Amino acid sequence: MDKTFMIIDDDINVRKMLALLIRKNKLGKVLTELDSGKHAVQEILFFNPDIVLIDLLLPALDGIEVINEARSKGYKGKFIMISQVEDEKMVAKAYESGILFFINKPINNIEVVSVIKGVCCNIDLENSLALIKNTVMNCDAENYQIKDIKSDINIETRINKIFSDLGIIGAAGSKELLKVIYTVHKLKLENPNAEYQLQDIYEKVLQEYGDNIEKLNVKSLEQRVRRTIQKALQTLAELGSSDFDNDIFLEYSTLLFDFKQVRQQMRHIEDPNEEPGKINIKKFIEGIIVKLRYSQ
Repeated sequence: MDKTFMIIDDDINVRKMLALLIRKNKLGKVLTELDSGKHAVQEILFFNPDIVLIDLLLPALDGIEVINEARSKGYKGKFIMISQVEDEKMVAKAYESGILFFINKPINNIEVVSVIKGVCCNIDLENSLALIKNTVMNCDAENYQIKDIKSDINIETRINKIFSDLGIIGAAGSKELLKVIYTVHKLKLENPNAEYQLQDIYEKVLQEYGDNIEKLNVKSLEQRVRRTIQKALQTLAELGSSDFDNDIFLEYSTLLFDFKQVRQQMRHIEDPNEEPGKINIKKFIEGIIVKLRYSQ
């Protein structure tokens, strides 16, 4: 289903450029454009777009204030902030308000399109998850559990396929990472809303699979997992540096990582003096589980 957009920026040239990119790349429909934050919250709630592209520095009400007020009044869509502001504290504040991505001006057309495609993919996955949850609520719990167990037979093969896409199949630590993901996956089968601590998962992996993997402690297991995920980030950054439209890059860069960190890793590749991108182990694991359970 085509996504709907709202563009809020006081620069008409930026608005027109973003609208053109959305139309040209067939990403969806622009419902309306605004040049200030004055009535932005009311318009967001009225049009209820899937994605809002918003500038940080706006007349009347700035982008962060608009986002916070819209969220407080029930808006559930996605925000992408596009601004020339580079102050780290301001950018951090924007992320805290609930934006998914912060894109710096002047606009890089390829980057904007890639980010929007990634957000659209996330929306589709969330919609699939919601549909499945609603279906499950109307089904017999026992039958659902049996269906999930049957679908779990080839789970390791599917994880390895993802690892292959990410360039970490056979890498040192990939076996341990697979067991960690598999353990969380089983936990989620029993209770989709289960909360967990990674340290507990590591301990469980060592208890259950200790005979099949090298003798490790929790700390060394976590280090192996972290290094393997960092290698996956490197793979995606290399793919994105070569081709922003690469299918693997588009699919995984926003699902498994913070796209800001993917971009940072790309900068690190271009200039080793730049800091490398950072990973979030839990986001990576949860992203793979979403793909395993809610995509074909």
